[in-house]
Amino acid sequence: MKSDRIHKAGLRLVIAGGGTGGHVFPGIAVSDLLSRLISCETMWIGTGREIERNALKDRDVDYRVLDVHPIKGTSVPALFKAIGHLPISVSRSYSMLKGFKPDVVLGVGGYVSGPVMLAAKLLGIPSAIHEQNLLPGLANRLAARFARKIFISFQESRRYFSAKKKLIVTGNPVRQEILDAAVTRAGDDDRQKDGFHILVIGGSQGASSLNRLAGSAIKALWHSGHRFSFLHQTGQADLENVRLFYSEAGIPASVSAFIHDMGQAYARADLVVCRAGATTIAELTVMGRPAIFIPYPFAAEGHQELNAELMEKKGAGIFLREAETGAIKLSSHIETLMEDRKKLAKMAGKAKSLGKPEAAEEIARNLMQLAALSPMDLKGDFEGGTK
Repeated sequence: MKSDRIHKAGLRLVIAGGGTGGHVFPGIAVSDLLSRLISCETMWIGTGREIERNALKDRDVDYRVLDVHPIKGTSVPALFKAIGHLPISVSRSYSMLKGFKPDVVLGVGGYVSGPVMLAAKLLGIPSAIHEQNLLPGLANRLAARFARKIFISFQESRRYFSAKKKLIVTGNPVRQEILDAAVTRAGDDDRQKDGFHILVIGGSQGASSLNRLAGSAIKALWHSGHRFSFLHQTGQADLENVRLFYSEAGIPASVSAFIHDMGQAYARADLVVCRAGATTIAELTVMGRPAIFIPYPFAAEGHQELNAELMEKKGAGIFLREAETGAIKLSSHIETLMEDRKKLAKMAGKAKSLGKPEAAEEIARNLMQLAALSPMDLKGDFEGGTK
């Protein structure tokens, strides 16, 4: 039986997808958990982008690059070229999978995952996809027909998939450091803190327009007499400009291109000002942090706005459209929350109620079921795996 083979040789997992941190980090969370639980050999088939290389370089992962041309958001000539290239991408995916002989394939989104999912179907390899956002991306909508299971982060995503029996609401896996920080600060929401602390994050690569907007709002608050501390993640490109801005404004600022300990950054924050990517929302809800969401306005199909809209509807944050928001409007919202700690605490509680810290565990369980893995193969238990 297949489970006997896995017991002797270990689980062989392929993760397909990438291009953004939102696709990469959930896959890493699942892979890391499986590696702690069982003997797991992982191949990652991605786009070759820097964010994937940096995220995977220190992990024991067989990283492969698949040349796939995006279909959506291209010119007509580029579209025809992409369609014409698809058979080549599927053929190369087929060869990679046949050589690696995986027990299961997980697609995490991005256009590179489509050909791999189709190749897995042709080879009879069980597969699943994970959708991080409320609105599924094109790649996952197409790949859903090949998958045996569809993991979604939001209950509200169910309406976008026709195969309801395949759907499992798992949430979006987050990094272990976030889970650890959430456990450490559990029950600490009512603590008396000195002052008010704001965290500004625009994603791992930063966000220039958000940096300018948040910086101007902080300046307006500071010059109106409010005193608080803040940490502003800028991305490398904006680091020096933002530092100079605060220096010239006479504001003592903590500015960083990239925050390495996000768990600690979230734990200290009374309020977060951020985009509305799926990973950010998953981390905020696991940590139970209230936020002002200013979605990236050019995200595919407006999916960040849908994410933010849902969070506001659930009472876990405030949704502001960038085009409709200036420094005074943003500073006014921040000021209101600074002066209304009860409202802030209520938002934090709503956010926490939406968190799914067990997301990676749930996906790992289902992947092992697809691979017909026997319980005797586990090195540890799930409860120990996510601590």
